[in-house]
Amino acid sequence: MKIDGLEWMDWLHKQRADHEKLRRESGISVADAQPKHVKHRPLLYLETSIFVSYYDDEPRNALRREAVRTLFEQVELGVLNATTSPLTSGELAATAEPARTKLLALLKGVTALRPDEAEVKRLAEAYVKAGVVPQTEAPGARHAACATVGRADVIVSLNLKHLANEWAERRLNAVNLWEGYPLLSIRTPETVLHYED
Repeated sequence: MKIDGLEWMDWLHKQRADHEKLRRESGISVADAQPKHVKHRPLLYLETSIFVSYYDDEPRNALRREAVRTLFEQVELGVLNATTSPLTSGELAATAEPARTKLLALLKGVTALRPDEAEVKRLAEAYVKAGVVPQTEAPGARHAACATVGRADVIVSLNLKHLANEWAERRLNAVNLWEGYPLLSIRTPETVLHYED
């Protein structure tokens, strides 16, 4: 099969090479990063559902709520390294009072990523197109793109249906590899906590 006068495999290699060249020229390439032999705590990207769960009073969600509260305690103590994005800030600011004030106060304890918005938009569209999340859940794709472009190591989410599940993680990482980004884990709060022996 030929595409643009090339065999399909040659065309694919040319597309990848052209894409990587464009990335290097724009300064976004992972290939240029120098490996560091430094112990580091993984950077956790906290998605909106984590903040909302902090104040969830439903008895059936008590274990998750406690895990989320422990997560924020460990972030405050410097045990865990966490971040979020302006997307989360916007979603929390859109909640009704009195929850909004409490959620925005909780947000102040977490640093904000400032990823390139054009790249976030492009990558989020690639996630939706690849079926990582459905079109109706596009904000989830934007969260994943913010975490990826911002170089987070782990997305922490309670959106089990559309984001924090094995299938979404596999699809997301397939797109990330294709796009030249590193692999990203998607976990629930209880799985990222630091448990002492």
